[in-house]
Amino acid sequence: MTVPTSPLVEIFGQNSSAQLIVYLVFNHGNEFNIADVAERLKISKPKVNKMKDGLLKYKVIHETRKVGKTSYYRYDRNSKMGKTLYDLVFNAGTSEHAMNMAHATATPTPKKNKDDCGGKIIIA
Repeated sequence: MTVPTSPLVEIFGQNSSAQLIVYLVFNHGNEFNIADVAERLKISKPKVNKMKDGLLKYKVIHETRKVGKTSYYRYDRNSKMGKTLYDLVFNAGTSEHAMNMAHATATPTPKKNKDDCGGKIIIA
């Protein structure tokens, strides 16, 4: 899975921490478990588990339920750190970022060819 472009990924690169944060923010309404996230982002389960501990500590995520041995979590947009990361992913430099993305993906304006008389219709 490719991580959507955001200032966080542009600043910190495609490392696993930035990928995980962007993934969680973009999927903030959905529950997830460690195995699913590891598989989707192609990050090892032990690494996701280690990052999970920090995310729980700072209340970026919270456990929503447990099914057997599998815990499910959800991103917490209402926590202080959750709001900060959400703003960084979605809002940091959005107008400038949007303009840069628009310029990068815009179709170039065709140049007028001298032979077509500048686009004028000539009746002879």
